[in-house]
Amino acid sequence: MNFFQLPNQAKKDKSIPKNAFYEYATSKQKQLFVDVVDKIRWQYKLASDTINLEGDEVQEIQIFEISLKQRKNIETVLPIIEKAIPYHIIFIISFNDEVMLYTSQKHAHPVNENNAVVDWVFKTDWFNSTSSKYNIVLKESLDKVFSDFCFQISNNSEANSKRDLKELIEKEQKTQDLTNQINRLEAQIKRTKQFNKKQPLNSQLNNLKIELDKIK
Repeated sequence: MNFFQLPNQAKKDKSIPKNAFYEYATSKQKQLFVDVVDKIRWQYKLASDTINLEGDEVQEIQIFEISLKQRKNIETVLPIIEKAIPYHIIFIISFNDEVMLYTSQKHAHPVNENNAVVDWVFKTDWFNSTSSKYNIVLKESLDKVFSDFCFQISNNSEANSKRDLKELIEKEQKTQDLTNQINRLEAQIKRTKQFNKKQPLNSQLNNLKIELDKIK
């Protein structure tokens, strides 16, 4: 699948065997590779020697396509690949005509520089591959290329924001934390039968929703 229109000099188009990542996986995760993942293909390498852009925190961006045998959640598998490869990766996950995009901000492992630690994940919902609104814009630096892409696929509507990636991650983390608190509180309210005990919980819930609206 030629999902992104990128320069030919950045193209790799190489198959990667699934068992290349087995040493990083549990038995359950290995089975998920076998049952769900059909093929892993290294599509592009975005780096100074392929697109003539340098980066500070982002040295390279690899683009992998993972085609699935069945449309199933493989988010427990992707961090294994992320940890095994120290560079930033953009995943194109495909099943028939549907696609999901996934990437993460990460940093080198403090002890093993060949491994990586994932800080935060950005992903889209599944969508039809013919109606994509996402693209990779090759401009300024590799840091800018990656940051711009993360803004595009994040829950943040400011895709062209001038803010940095660290601010976006902090906002996403805060959004997720508030959403989790709201979900827990709503469940607690449903379980609470006494009206006088529900009132303070509803008040707390409204405050959390107001706070969430402010940061969206």
